[in-house]
Amino acid sequence: MTTGSFPMSCPSHISIPIPELVALLEASLLFSIQMLVRRHPDLLAPPEEAGTIRPALPLFGARRILAAVRDLNDALDTYRDILHNLPAEEHGADDDIPF
Repeated sequence: MTTGSFPMSCPSHISIPIPELVALLEASLLFSIQMLVRRHPDLLAPPEEAGTIRPALPLFGARRILAAVRDLNDALDTYRDILHNLPAEEHGADDDIPF
């Protein structure tokens, strides 16, 4: 009996059902925030304490990521508002993107 490795075939794409893209992105952002806070609990410090101490480089980087997540969350809110204000016929009726 010989043992050999059987190569696994890699799919050319991964497809999962996404009921709403914005909801998935928001959930991903929330998960990112939770992971940042878990690794850097100092992110929860009040702003007056955070501004007086020069943070270590990893904490500084985490704060920059957190600021980017806030910006992205604001952009998603704007995007959602735009989608809800579109007339029904323009709401993705003829685009080629499946979501």
